[in-house]
Amino acid sequence: MTENEAITTVGADELELINSYSRKALTADGVYTFSVVLCDNDVDRDNEHFSDEALEKLAELYVGVTGIYDHNPSAKNQVARIYSAKVESVPGRQTQYGTQYRRVVAKAYIPRCRSSEELIDMLDSGIKKEVSVGCGIAKCTCSICGEDMRTHACAHEKGKLYDGRLCCGVLDEPTDAYEWSFIAVPSQRSAGVIKSFLSEYRAPGKSFEDGETLSKSDIDTLKDYISSLKQRAEEGEKYRSSLRLETVKAGITAKVGIESSLLETMVSALSVDELLRLKSGFEKTAESLLPIRPQTISPSELGESLAPDSLGVFRI
Repeated sequence: MTENEAITTVGADELELINSYSRKALTADGVYTFSVVLCDNDVDRDNEHFSDEALEKLAELYVGVTGIYDHNPSAKNQVARIYSAKVESVPGRQTQYGTQYRRVVAKAYIPRCRSSEELIDMLDSGIKKEVSVGCGIAKCTCSICGEDMRTHACAHEKGKLYDGRLCCGVLDEPTDAYEWSFIAVPSQRSAGVIKSFLSEYRAPGKSFEDGETLSKSDIDTLKDYISSLKQRAEEGEKYRSSLRLETVKAGITAKVGIESSLLETMVSALSVDELLRLKSGFEKTAESLLPIRPQTISPSELGESLAPDSLGVFRI
């Protein structure tokens, strides 16, 4: 089986599901079936992502929904229908913000007839691959402050970093799933037709079986994915480098009694989470040693005595 082949045999259980949408009894030889990633929980080209809860709901809503071309809601554009869908995790793959990557994978069918031959050939050759979903979403919240970005204005802009965190819109509470479309450039980079029995991305250490190949579309998708990983790695390393410097400064201010060069060596191996915790501890120690004291504060407010003729504390 090559990378672009879809499901070649239809089991009795699947055929029963398919026939629940057909007026006549279809046979296994009379339908073409394939697997398709509808959407996932990673950040898309619009700097938005579905929540895990939204994916579960969308998997339910998309069962029975028709597939069309280019989001054009015309009856003549109906070409396929989903007969089952589920949410699955891809081992070893994480989202741009460091969580487990999850996606909605659906199974769809096309009746084998003269008018569908061209589409089936396009699917098998990998030309028709990318898809995009049309659905209703009740909430889009800011990943930084949690405000609903549609009803409340917040100070954060999608696509920008705030203290090392990427701001994006979190799509939640799906209300409807009305179509999915074959398009050239989907908002979600990984949405599209996939093989049914192998993951779109192999687990680390596994190689392709003899005879398996990648289509140009698959290679382009993989290049985009690798490019996004490189960009995230560069951004993450910049943040980690800045955090190491801040931690060393905090340690010096806290007078921990360790030379700066040794302190730099010690923090170089720490993770971001460990650096944040250590920096916080240093800052608390420094605050107890050197409490913040405004220049014009009265000594009496600090519990200190003030000589009658001493006004020096109020001079700036």
